[in-house]
Amino acid sequence: MACAVTAFVLLLKVGCRDGGIGESTEPAAPGTAEQADVLPSPRRTRAAHRLDELRSMIASALPGDRIELANGTYTNMIPIEVSVRGTEQHPIVITAQTVGGVTIGGSSSFHVKGASHVILRGFKLTHGVEEGDVALKIAGSTHVRFTRNELALADTTSLSTWLSLEGAGSGYNRIDHNSFHDKTSANVFLAVYGNAPDGSLGISRHDRIDHNYFHKLTLDREGGECLRIGDSKRGLLSAHTVVEANLFEECNGDPEVISNKSSENVFRGNTLRNNKGSLVLRHGNQSVVDGNFFLNNAGGMRIYGHDHLITHNYLEGGTGTGAQGPLVLNSGCTEEDTGQGTDCSAASRVTVAFNSLLGNKSAHLVIGASSRPIPARDLRVENNLLVGELGKLVDFERAPDGFTAAGNMLWGAASPGDMPSTGYVRVDPRLVRAEDGLMRPSAGIPMAGAPDVGADRTGSGVVSRRPLTPADVGPHAP
Repeated sequence: MACAVTAFVLLLKVGCRDGGIGESTEPAAPGTAEQADVLPSPRRTRAAHRLDELRSMIASALPGDRIELANGTYTNMIPIEVSVRGTEQHPIVITAQTVGGVTIGGSSSFHVKGASHVILRGFKLTHGVEEGDVALKIAGSTHVRFTRNELALADTTSLSTWLSLEGAGSGYNRIDHNSFHDKTSANVFLAVYGNAPDGSLGISRHDRIDHNYFHKLTLDREGGECLRIGDSKRGLLSAHTVVEANLFEECNGDPEVISNKSSENVFRGNTLRNNKGSLVLRHGNQSVVDGNFFLNNAGGMRIYGHDHLITHNYLEGGTGTGAQGPLVLNSGCTEEDTGQGTDCSAASRVTVAFNSLLGNKSAHLVIGASSRPIPARDLRVENNLLVGELGKLVDFERAPDGFTAAGNMLWGAASPGDMPSTGYVRVDPRLVRAEDGLMRPSAGIPMAGAPDVGADRTGSGVVSRRPLTPADVGPHAP
């Protein structure tokens, strides 16, 4: 019955690419036709050879225009304003002549404000940013696509945000196939904020962030996440952001590589490799973390809030302990997230199902923390594979108020720890290293080829997912 309940909940909650209700839980595989970068045929193509020409052409652009800036290196000192409106059938495309062929240095690049149905494509941005400022804003805009750009900014300040979605009525934007790299200052590569159409507190909604390469954020102390969706005061606002098929490597700027601070978001099909932090649902409720790969990180997933689904994730080789353990369903400092402060609410009514946690240094599943007095409650842990050699696999640092476990498989020299004896079986999965680098059960094991234990989705017997590599993401990916 527990499996049936979980499957029903997953069918309802995990799916639509816009963060809504749907049936598919899988992002398209890298390089498939669905991800092809096909731009609409232009009504008119205009070629700019200087930045003043580019500004003039943008200011007078009509739906269906394609504006190409000739390849070369440009120095820009004043933001290039983009406030034009295309249509769904005829967007306005502002592009480098070839992807990566245009470098914009100086002190600024684009400022998108009040735009809609605009595509910004193919630029390498190396300009600076003022102390505490945002380098590139997409503000009060809808249906803007920022694609196949490289952000390698001159990071000479101590505090900066490189790209933000913000402003009244922001939503339905797409940030895809970009590279963000070599940031040394505090604050984030990419932030999602926003306000309601009337200017009151709100958040950008229904945005999609996919196939980006986030790497080498080297602050090496708290204050430098790669990606932040919302903030403490926006935790109860529903963003419906989909974050999928992104690669995060060597992101060492904060214990939170991805910081979720809003509600009803989906994180799926991402790969986090060799980072010092975790994916953290810090504020907000009803988010989905599905089908991600966590490989050799000093962190994993840390969960606060209510009614989240944590499903089909693969976590191996984690070196973090305590709050930076592979999977932490944490206790809280408040019962409910009020959106009025920074205190986190305890994990409540969280379902953890069909995950593989293998060969991690510390307890693979940690419940609660002694420093947070309000216990997690009503947790469901079902059909997960936990294999480890050290200590114990499950650790109740603060006992939860309600814990249901069923159908889990445990193995290795590590003890079951606080996993209830009725919630697991001990079976050797005889793991072998597959061609994609993951540990998979050998044929003939009771759970091998069955999609009801661990992270693999096998369907007809063929594993349908693999970790991402740099070739799958960024400006030059398929």
